[in-house]
Amino acid sequence: MLKQLVFYIIILTMFFANCNNRSTSKKINPLDTVSFEQLSKISCKYLKNQQTYCQEKYKIGKYERWDYDQSTGKLIFSSKGMQKIIIDYEEVGSVSLTSNTWLWAWGNSSIEENVKREITLVRSYGIKRGFKSLFNAEWSADIVDGWDMAAISAYILKAKGVYRVPGRDNKLFSFMLFKKITVIDSLPQKKS
Repeated sequence: MLKQLVFYIIILTMFFANCNNRSTSKKINPLDTVSFEQLSKISCKYLKNQQTYCQEKYKIGKYERWDYDQSTGKLIFSSKGMQKIIIDYEEVGSVSLTSNTWLWAWGNSSIEENVKREITLVRSYGIKRGFKSLFNAEWSADIVDGWDMAAISAYILKAKGVYRVPGRDNKLFSFMLFKKITVIDSLPQKKS
């Protein structure tokens, strides 16, 4: 009887030790161990694949017109007065070729809250990892930096794609993430 009791105590001790090891061991998130350069490379590859898919499936870039509305969070592509694609978007940020700066959407007061809620997760990740370009609101940049920030954001947030919106003077470019893509073939385009 004593041998059985000792056996059960040993088994229970091993069981609880094993349970404690499982609860204290964390799964390592690959994003927590990459350098900024590795993150950029992974993200650019991810975005390239997403952009190719969007081009092939949705023909993004082939439509006559695009419009967006911050209040609804919709980016709309249309041709011949008919809406073709409606995309729920998240604003990433913008590059100014006048001031040669990048400005994150979360740091831009002219961007409405409903299109910049999720991008704050990229900022939080940047703070956690110490990647200054992800948590400083504004910094010296060019158009390549804009694409890099869009790619990293797309990768972290698992976006379906990115659209670069040119400003009227081609000196300011905004980057938008595709969150949800809906194909519409029969809705007439609103007249502005």
